[in-house]
Amino acid sequence: MQVLGKKMGFVVGCAWFLSVIGVGQDLLLSDSIILYSLSHPADSDAAPVKIRLSHEVEYSLSANALHVLNWRHGDNPDLVSFFHRLKYMSLITNNRGVKISNSFTHELGIQYYFDSISRYQPDENMLDTRMEIKIARKFCFSTLSNLTTRLFNAYLNVTDHNGSHGKILGSTFLTPLIWTFSIGFGITVPKSATFSLGLSAARFTWIRDRRVFREPDIFVFYGVPREKRHILEYGLSVQLLVDRQFLKRVHWNCNLLVFKNYKKPIDLVMKNLIGIRINRFLMTTVQTRLFYERDLSKKIQFENLITLGFYIAL
Repeated sequence: MQVLGKKMGFVVGCAWFLSVIGVGQDLLLSDSIILYSLSHPADSDAAPVKIRLSHEVEYSLSANALHVLNWRHGDNPDLVSFFHRLKYMSLITNNRGVKISNSFTHELGIQYYFDSISRYQPDENMLDTRMEIKIARKFCFSTLSNLTTRLFNAYLNVTDHNGSHGKILGSTFLTPLIWTFSIGFGITVPKSATFSLGLSAARFTWIRDRRVFREPDIFVFYGVPREKRHILEYGLSVQLLVDRQFLKRVHWNCNLLVFKNYKKPIDLVMKNLIGIRINRFLMTTVQTRLFYERDLSKKIQFENLITLGFYIAL
């Protein structure tokens, strides 16, 4: 009887503790979590909060080789290259109009020339986080965080006053690290696109490796003065995200990010990707990347990449 009394006391104590907290949760098989009130379970006005978590992983790998004979159009272009792309996406939503999305994209290309020269291109790593709170049917309050850097060294080919060829460091890991974040409003087209206007935005640029100043003997790198390691700029931002599926085999993804410093011209980064599924494990992609930053160049920079290779989505 004494043991039974202790067990009953424990059960009653747990019930009292939960009634004080007033909130419990239940995990369903559909990856949804329902939060509800335990204080008044029969209260019909206390609608449960349903939270749903979904995620997806994409991976692609491709390789190609180029070999020519008796080439008369510049240097020997023989090369072997590999390219892989990893993207992880997660989405948290509830039935009260709150949505939090995260995506991490890693793209790395290795190009090896037969004269023992190799380079990593492209080399892009981006972490994108968005939170949206629904205001009206297609309008929402939104916050944005976009973080980018590369992993490996990138070099610039130079020629000195004696005519000798060499290379200097152009960028590397966390050099630069660019973090853009904003608060504003957005317009959403279901299953198609999202347009966000950051009424209050900032961009943080950090330089870890000081060689990017010393070796080329420059005084400004990505807007950061030589005597500093970082700068924080304030301004406005605009982002356009397009994610659209056509005919179950063609996928279009576009990410356009514009930042306007109050005292400088606009900076623009756009990545446009079109993927065509050939079968379950083969895909061909056409990727275009566009950059414009006045501190680096007065011209718009383009990069086009066409791949055909292995693809898997989970």
